[in-house]
Amino acid sequence: MRVLMFGWEFPPYQAGGLATATVGLVKGLLRQGVAVTLVVPFPVTESPLEGLRLVGVDAPNPGLRVHRVSSTLTPYGGEAAYTEVFQAAARSAGPTQVYGATLFDEVERFAALAGDIAGEEPHDVIDAHDWLTFDAAIAARRVSGKPFVAHIHATEYDRAGDHGNPRILAREAAGLRTADRIISNSHMLKRCCVERFGIEEDRVDVVHWGVDAEVAPIERQAASPLVTNGPGKARRSPVVLFLGRVTWQKGPDYFIDVASQVSQYVPEAHFVVAGSGDMLPHIIRRTAELGIADRVHFTGGLQGADVSRAYRMADVCIMPSVSEPFGLVALESLRHGTPCIVPRNSGVAEVLANAVKVDFWNVNEMTNQVVALLRYPALKAEMSENGVTEVAQPRFGLNEPARNTAMSYQRVTTPIGRNA
Repeated sequence: MRVLMFGWEFPPYQAGGLATATVGLVKGLLRQGVAVTLVVPFPVTESPLEGLRLVGVDAPNPGLRVHRVSSTLTPYGGEAAYTEVFQAAARSAGPTQVYGATLFDEVERFAALAGDIAGEEPHDVIDAHDWLTFDAAIAARRVSGKPFVAHIHATEYDRAGDHGNPRILAREAAGLRTADRIISNSHMLKRCCVERFGIEEDRVDVVHWGVDAEVAPIERQAASPLVTNGPGKARRSPVVLFLGRVTWQKGPDYFIDVASQVSQYVPEAHFVVAGSGDMLPHIIRRTAELGIADRVHFTGGLQGADVSRAYRMADVCIMPSVSEPFGLVALESLRHGTPCIVPRNSGVAEVLANAVKVDFWNVNEMTNQVVALLRYPALKAEMSENGVTEVAQPRFGLNEPARNTAMSYQRVTTPIGRNA
């Protein structure tokens, strides 16, 4: 099986969990003997994971080939965010460097190049990740005639609610309706595809994500220089973590409200916001308004070992997303031994038993759960042990999602699969 895959986020170019999910999927597919040609809109110079070799188009192909398409596409930004990137690029680029003037121009340019690549690269199936690459996949299918599988990780409804960009929604709808098959990362997201875009249920396969068991978590931090109880005091202050994009979808404002309430019961607690996004200035101002600016620490976006350190430093992780089609943060947190509070309606809540499930808007209940975990070490230890044990199960690894994805490919590439 040979897959021509279109994506836009891949380490070290990442802004959220999609990069982690894409790396995990590719790594799992390679283990299944599936050859992958990955087309990305930025230069790739080295492998983001040990054991996963990324090579250019002129190098020998060990199973994974990477096409590098120069672009200013940004993973989660809309038109306004793209305009800022474009203007910065225009100021710094040489006379031969040309970028599209709008986000949609870039999407179309990427799609035009995709057709050329599809004519050169042998493949049996086309896989594209989310709306930015759906046009590319459609263009590739037009050239090669191979079936197109749309990988959907989140929709504009998840990112922006009912007032999303109509042009993005139109491209999502076109990609999902054109695809021969759709892979959704949760039943929650599948329902969105069916109800919002009119997709037939039997065209959507649900493949929950997993985490890479081969990447060992670092040891838990015995103490943090960032948060202490004061000079000469050995006991570390309890830490509550938010890790993710600081955007409406991820609910950082709910985290700050929880931090304010938890501070009343556990005044020595500190709160870490690890991430960046358009809501960051508002969140910083909000901490000052609530009088907790001295207890909330902003790290900016983290990558690699710093992400692992953040999980291991924390006593509890909160994922208060307004809409969370899956939520890899929860799996990563539990894997590091850190109890996690997840939205009751999230995709990851469909598969986890040992996470605290709360409605994202219920600040009081989230506060109660955090305070209980901080005040009762035995409860925290039990949740930590059970979480580590659960996430260590094979179904939360990389092989299971890759097998299920390969089965979806088989459904559109074989006569038996198409009739199943």
